[in-house]
Amino acid sequence: MLPSVIENKVKVHPLDRQAQAKERFVLPGSQTELRQKFLALQTPDDVARLLNLDYRRLAHHIYHVPTEQKYKTFTLPKKTGGERTISTPISALKIIQWKLNQVLTTVYEVKPSAHGFVPGKNIVTNAKAHAGKRFVLNLDLADFFGTVNFGRVRGLFMNVPYNLPASVATVLAQICCHENKLPQGAPTSPIITNMLCAKMDSQLQRLAKECRATYTRYADDITFSTTLKEFPEALAYAIETEDGDKLLLGDRLLGIIADNGFNINEKKIRLQVRGNHQEVTGLTTNEFPNVKRTYVRQIRAMLHAWAKFGLAAAEREYRQKYNTKARLAVKGEVNFKQVLKGKIEFLGMVKGKNDSLYVKLSKEFKNLSSLV
Repeated sequence: MLPSVIENKVKVHPLDRQAQAKERFVLPGSQTELRQKFLALQTPDDVARLLNLDYRRLAHHIYHVPTEQKYKTFTLPKKTGGERTISTPISALKIIQWKLNQVLTTVYEVKPSAHGFVPGKNIVTNAKAHAGKRFVLNLDLADFFGTVNFGRVRGLFMNVPYNLPASVATVLAQICCHENKLPQGAPTSPIITNMLCAKMDSQLQRLAKECRATYTRYADDITFSTTLKEFPEALAYAIETEDGDKLLLGDRLLGIIADNGFNINEKKIRLQVRGNHQEVTGLTTNEFPNVKRTYVRQIRAMLHAWAKFGLAAAEREYRQKYNTKARLAVKGEVNFKQVLKGKIEFLGMVKGKNDSLYVKLSKEFKNLSSLV
């Protein structure tokens, strides 16, 4: 029996893999020019011209192409149980969304606390903000993408700071939404959520400052941390119940999140104390951002299986476990070698490319690759 080489999931944005394809559809003009054109939109025809399209073609793809021909929908198992629904565009709509995403990136003013889907930021920068703290509070926004319906997206473009006409906002929302909500898997969904969360990020940042705490958000993961001896009750506090202590969130914190149209996943509220395991977006943060020990063990198990049994046998074992566990039929068969390389490179991103463990595992991978 081969050693276990089951995939360990980390929060890496899947759309990053499509970067090369996106380069074929880069819009002309500088970021400043794209921003100015976006803010000057007055009609649906203007939207089409901004995206280098004829309006009739744009209207065809967003209004007339059947839904089943625009999106492919599948499910992924959640780490905590249940399934996550992914809808990804499979027609020319994906190209249109890529183009619009370029424009929206120029108009979204990145908040210091936002680390998800932001150039130059990732789960490492997010976790680093909370490393070495006495307390770390983790929250999760329930049904993050699904909570954002067509009306909210349309309202986003019509209100401050964009102030676009209703007809323009309607077309933009039609491009971005699927079945009356933001589809998790569309190129435009991440930037739209960041734009919608901008006000909330500012409000929570101010609350954190008042509490002498640090606040960050990575997509739907919200984290507060502090070095204070007592955790601020405005953020969270414990009460005694018949079943033991129960952690409750502060009224101001709950109010800000509710006022911005989101809900808390009650099952994912955690207050982590120094001395125990502390984790932020999948990385340990007790001293510095680091991967879990199991992650390194899985890399070593994969390298060992390759060295002892050969690449073909190791890949068969991996595919059997991976396909059974993840059920990613839409992506076809997984490639053992590519997955292993990706896991090692992720380790290097977290620990640094000069880290001795990364250097050692990377060298083993190269040596085995040279024998194939």
